[in-house]
Amino acid sequence: MTTEDLNDKLLNVFKDCPYKGKREDCTFLKMQDMEIDARIDFLNDMDEDEKVTKWQKHLECLMNALAR
Repeated sequence: MTTEDLNDKLLNVFKDCPYKGKREDCTFLKMQDMEIDARIDFLNDMDEDEKVTKWQKHLECLMNALAR
């Protein structure tokens, strides 16, 4: 996965989230109320390892929600 792919996935994280970022332990709680431009800046401030970690946590949460 390239940085651009990861950024695209992170920018669209709430589209597939059944909770729409409303859980207290949401990985992307800070991004919830941001405009798209602000989200891009927020993601650009993260290093690649942090992005991957947050993406993995999001996927784990999504899979748990779907399993219920």
